[in-house]
Amino acid sequence: MPTALTLRLPDGDAAEVRRIAQKERRSVSEVGARIVDEWLRQNRFPHIEFRSINGERVACIKGRLEVWQLVMIAQQYDSDIARTAEHLDVRPELVQAAFDYAAAYPVEIEAALAENREGVERLKRFFPQIERTSLTDADLSRVDP
Repeated sequence: MPTALTLRLPDGDAAEVRRIAQKERRSVSEVGARIVDEWLRQNRFPHIEFRSINGERVACIKGRLEVWQLVMIAQQYDSDIARTAEHLDVRPELVQAAFDYAAAYPVEIEAALAENREGVERLKRFFPQIERTSLTDADLSRVDP
């Protein structure tokens, strides 16, 4: 059950929260709660940041891809941190940070993974001729730079 919490913000910060709420067509309370939630998550997971993508706030590895995308790639490597880090050309601690975040928020990450899996099926309804294909490293090595 949500708890009411009163905060005093500097005038400029309060105006910015109101501006964001108006832009997003949300209440000041909703926006304030989201801001606090994101700050708490970023404080708990220092390699995580939140960005607006397609009108949604999503957890991302700082300066990199969305957490669910990293998890999806890691699944191809049996969640091996070193192999995933090498594939993505990132430090292993960034992969571990994504795993830690995904473990803390499994419903959020699984929902994004499920939505991605459904993407091709949705496209097939509009474009029946579309096919899913995968490229191997060998395929990519044959491509001229």
